[in-house]
Amino acid sequence: MLHFKMIKKMRYFKYIIYCVLALLVTLSSCNKDYLDTKPSDQVAEQEILSSMTNIRVALNGLYRALYMQYDGQEQDGQAAMMITLDFMGEDIVHSAAGTSYFRNSYKWINHRNVSSDLNYFAFRFYYRIIAGANKILPALDVVDGSETEKATVRGECLALRAWAHFQLVQIFAKRYDASIINIQPGVPIVTRYSLDPLPRATVEEVYERINTDLDSAIINLSQAEARAYKTHIDLSVAKGFKARVALVMQHWDIAAQYAAEAREGYSLMSNSEYLGGFTNLSNSEWMWGANQLADQLPAYGSFYAYMSANFNSAHTRPNPKLINTKLFALISSTDIRKKLWCTNVDDYVNFPGVINASTGKSEPTQVRKLYMHRKFLVKDPAVSAGDIPFMRAAEMYLIEAEAKAMQNDFDGAATALYPLAVNRDPNYVKPTQSSSYTISKLLGDILVQRRVELWGEGFRFLDLKRTNSDLNRTGTGATSTLANVLTVPQEDVRWQFLIPRREIEVNPMEQNP
Repeated sequence: MLHFKMIKKMRYFKYIIYCVLALLVTLSSCNKDYLDTKPSDQVAEQEILSSMTNIRVALNGLYRALYMQYDGQEQDGQAAMMITLDFMGEDIVHSAAGTSYFRNSYKWINHRNVSSDLNYFAFRFYYRIIAGANKILPALDVVDGSETEKATVRGECLALRAWAHFQLVQIFAKRYDASIINIQPGVPIVTRYSLDPLPRATVEEVYERINTDLDSAIINLSQAEARAYKTHIDLSVAKGFKARVALVMQHWDIAAQYAAEAREGYSLMSNSEYLGGFTNLSNSEWMWGANQLADQLPAYGSFYAYMSANFNSAHTRPNPKLINTKLFALISSTDIRKKLWCTNVDDYVNFPGVINASTGKSEPTQVRKLYMHRKFLVKDPAVSAGDIPFMRAAEMYLIEAEAKAMQNDFDGAATALYPLAVNRDPNYVKPTQSSSYTISKLLGDILVQRRVELWGEGFRFLDLKRTNSDLNRTGTGATSTLANVLTVPQEDVRWQFLIPRREIEVNPMEQNP
């Protein structure tokens, strides 16, 4: 599998993975007796995976790994990657230097440094998820349990493994191009737990593996028991992954099909809910997310410590996050989403900003800026805990609309977009094709809807990359002092994160551009 410096280091890594799995088991277990009698550093791997009950506990630990903090404040699992990937786009604008955390991601510095903690964290984080899934999958073949229960866990693990490979190949490789055979270097494909050296597979091979795993996940999850919590993957989420992958691969018909199927049974939130803070997993349109409780927070850091508008942190107080002013100008005045960003710094009713927990009132020392957001709000301003959105039904409407527009299906695209667009803006009128409103114009409007709807949820860098678009922060409110990089051409080598040096040193087959 993955290995880092020498045999000793490889053995240490194996021990770390083993301990991580054991630790996650104990963190996620609801059985207090188990917690009391089985310390994480003493649990035998065979015992962890010896029964369906224990396998379920291990799987819960794997989900917990998605939002736990690793080696620093910029390493809160997927939540940290969401922040990084959006800060590298043009639609979130920093108003000040703020703290050092994520600063060099915003500046496009860290990801091009083979020694950076960002690259190492991203690489290690997603492969940890893969390693956990690969530990659980073979155990399902030998434990006692119902076929339904096994299909449920198997489907979840396969979906997680596919998702992690998908994130890795998008981040560390060149974009997928449907017009060619994608022989460009991808990432190692890991389908079993092992320390054997593995080269970078081609991008084409990685996507083939992703789709194989997703197809198997969908088959298994179609036989699964109903999930109890949206923290876990079910059939709808697996289909959502399939839609995302197909969109990147420019397989438009597949993307449209699975996006439509994925959102079945979900209803879009009301306008009042839309302004409620994006921190509630029970929201009707949330498909998958993390439920981070107050007692699970790291001492410092968390998604809401950096992204919320009301938690009083050293990161949010001096550096409120703004929307790209060009994007804001494209939002209709009757669209509820326009109310997420401030147009009057003296409007303390709608934009109280960060709250002083001791007084319950707006923190007087906060920097207030035009276009600062109120999208993400913690329920308790004294605690940076909140549910984190990984997938919402709104995204599925947007995927279907974009995919149909790319197939030159104007009416299909307009019809797919309409339920979402009119929900957010009651004055929205479904367009009809004409010489002045072409399929190209509709596609542009769909992509604007996507940028507004998914602002801050971790999509923008990867969307620019998959659509082969330039980064252009000029005129958005970003400054060269804070952003460092204002423009990056579409085929620039900087669209690829570098494989970390700690991996390259022990695997000479892996090369960086």
